[in-house]
Amino acid sequence: MSDPEETGRRERKRVQMLGHLADTAARLFAAHGFDSVTMEQIAAEADVAKRTLYNHFPTKEATLAYWMDAELERDLAGLQDDVAKCPTFVSRLSCVLEASAAWCEKHPDYLVAYLRHRFLSIVVAGTDGNGTNGNGSDIMLAWQHLIAEGQRTGELNKNSPADQLATWFHHLYLGALLRWLTIPRLSLQKELNAITTLFIEGAGIREQAQKTPPPKTRSR
Repeated sequence: MSDPEETGRRERKRVQMLGHLADTAARLFAAHGFDSVTMEQIAAEADVAKRTLYNHFPTKEATLAYWMDAELERDLAGLQDDVAKCPTFVSRLSCVLEASAAWCEKHPDYLVAYLRHRFLSIVVAGTDGNGTNGNGSDIMLAWQHLIAEGQRTGELNKNSPADQLATWFHHLYLGALLRWLTIPRLSLQKELNAITTLFIEGAGIREQAQKTPPPKTRSR
C-alpha cells in the first residue's frame, strides 16, 4: 500500500522539476532564439543529466509548451477580477481573448513551435509529453469554465457537455492563431472575434422570421 504523504512528496518534486526545466529552457530561448537551443544545452544549463530532461520532456517544444501554459495560467489568474465584472458570456470570453491576443503578439516567434506541439498532442491521446493531460494545464480550462458558466446562466444551450464545447472552441482558437501567423497583415483580435461569432452563432444561414402582416379589417 502506497504512502499518501510519500506520493504527494514525489509529485511536488516532479512539478518543481518540470517548472525548473521549463523556466531554464525559456531563458535560453529568449537569449539565443528557439531554433538555436538544443536539448543538451537545456540539460547543461539546468544542471541535470540529459536522461532526466528527456524523462520529463521528450522535445524542446514540450518544454516551451509547458512554460507557455504556465504563463497563460498566471495571466488568467490575474484576469479573474476583470472577468467577474463582465455581465455576459461573450464579454467574459472577449476579456480573456483580448489578454491572450496581447500576449501572443508579444511572443510570435514561439507560437509556431507551440502550435506544432499542441496539434501533435491532439493526435497522441491528448498528452503533452510530460505525463500530464495536455488539455488540463492550458487555456482550455478557462474555456471550459466560461462555457459552463454560460450554460448555467442560460446564455448557452446544454445539449453538449462544457468540456466537449471547450475542446471545439479550443480548436477554433488554435486555428485562429495559425491563420494569424501564416497570413500577412491579419489582425489577431479580428480573427478571435470571428471565431467567437462562429462559436455563438454557427456557420449556417438563418432565415429571418417574416413578419406576419396584420389582418385586414372589414370596412363597414
